[in-house]
Parts: sequence; C-alpha cells; structure tokens
Amino acid sequence: MNYIDKITQELLSELELFSQKEIEEHIFEKLKMIPVETQGNIDTFLSQFTFWGKLSTVENNTIIKVSSFLKENSKELKKFYNSLSDYRSKKTFYAIVNNWYNYDFKNLGDVIEKHFPHYFDLDIIPVCQNEVFVDLGAYTGDTIEEFIKTYGKESYKKIYAYEITDESMRALKENLYTYPRIIYSKKAVMDFVGNGSVLTHEISTSSNQVLNEEEGDLLITTLDEDIKEKITILKMDIEGSEIYALKGSEKHLIEDRPILIISIYHGYEDFLRIWQYINDLKIHYKYYLRYYGGPIFPTEIVLYAIPV
Repeated sequence: MNYIDKITQELLSELELFSQKEIEEHIFEKLKMIPVETQGNIDTFLSQFTFWGKLSTVENNTIIKVSSFLKENSKELKKFYNSLSDYRSKKTFYAIVNNWYNYDFKNLGDVIEKHFPHYFDLDIIPVCQNEVFVDLGAYTGDTIEEFIKTYGKESYKKIYAYEITDESMRALKENLYTYPRIIYSKKAVMDFVGNGSVLTHEISTSSNQVLNEEEGDLLITTLDEDIKEKITILKMDIEGSEIYALKGSEKHLIEDRPILIISIYHGYEDFLRIWQYINDLKIHYKYYLRYYGGPIFPTEIVLYAIPV
C-alpha cells in the first residue's frame, strides 16, 4: 500500500464511521479556519451556478449537500477509488474528496494537469487513428481544434459536433471551417427524443442548460437514435446532462465500446454516479481521473474510460 492508498483509506473510513451531522460539523469548522477573503471567493463562484449550492455561514447548504453525499456514498467511493488505473488518478481522487472534507487547497493544486491538453492526456490516449469522434458540448470548437492539433489532421474519419444555441453553432462553423469531415448538429443529446428549450446562463454561454419541456424549438435526441455508425471516441461536457446522454447512448456504449472522456463535476453526485453507470454496464473499461480546474474548489474533473 502506497501513501495515497493509505491516506485515502483513512479518509474514507472516517467518512464511513462518522454520522452525517458529524461530517457536516467537521466541514463547517474547517471552513471557519480559512481566510474570510477565500471564503468569499468560493461563495461568489458557487453563487454563479446551481450545481453545488451556496456557501456562507448563514446559508451553508453546499456543506449540507456535500456532507450528505460523502456519508451516503462512502462505500461506493471506495469502489470508485479502487477501480482507478494509475497513481495520478488516485491522487486526484484523494485531492478532490479531501478538498470537500477539509478545504485542502494544497493537494488540489498539486494535481492540476499541466502537461497535456484538457481532455487529451497522451499518457491515457497516446494515439488516434481513423476515429469517429463525437463532441457533446462542442462550444466554439476549441476541443475539436485541440484534438486535431494533438493527434493530427489524419487522426479522424469523421467528427460530430453538437451544440444547443445558434450563437455557439455559428462560432463552431466559423472556427472549424478549414477542417473537413465535421458534422454540425444543433441538438441537445439526452435519453429521450423530443423538443425543449434552452436556459441561457448569465455568466457564460458554455454553461447553458436544456430545459426538458414538451414545447420548444430545440430538437432533443439520443446518440443511439442520431448516429448509426460506430463511435470510437465520445467526449461530453454538457452542464449536468452527461448522465442522461450516456443513458441515451447505451447501445453505442455496449456495441462500440468507445473511449469515453466525460466531465463529472456538475454537482457532487456526478463525481460518482457517472462512473457507476458506466461500470454497471460491465463492458470492461480502465478508468482514469484528471483535473483541469483551479486550487480552491474542484471543477473541470474528467473521467477517462478506456476499453480493454
């Protein structure tokens, strides 16, 4: 057992032993120990989104949320940790959970990925050839450009780029017009087929969300319905809808066994439930975690699933 195994085991055992109230009180005491300015920065960040709740000494519902998550899932978190395939992934797991529990900024800062591009860790995905790459949450095309820059113009057979607003679709086409074999789809990808509308985020268009309504002009589809050819790489960063898009891609997952690159930070639950869903399909993946966010609060957490 190495050092990270040891301290992670101790941390998860403590979570299993303590009651939710004790975990909540522990986190609150740790919060009071950090500088007021840092508390304010965290609160300001959290208040811009709906994923984690709010943080303050009066309305600290994010602490209630995370303490509940940690207590209810301590055993499953152990399974997730034990499934991870390399030391960096396990250290990243520890840094994230320990930040939630102890406001540990040092370890979170230590695991920020500095060597490889966001979504394309060359230690995990060393080469790409003749890929059918699906990008859910293609935004302005930055991820697709990085994919082509990292693996080369001959690395893909076809790229499917999905976005949900006219603004993002225009930017996608403008930024990627020199690249061939890209299919643009202004559709939301979920676990059902229908129509809906977009909830526009005031801070960033990259954080727009789909409202699952019966009426609206946004087409909603599933990958199983929308793409009939084999998918080899599937990347998702779609603001908390990842679990639903995965469920709507189950046929592709089972039959194609694509490489998965999934954001798992849109709420505490996503950190675990996305891995659980993929793992429960029993299609034999190796799992890796990488962290592309900042040192204060965990965002930009990516789960890689590599078929074996």
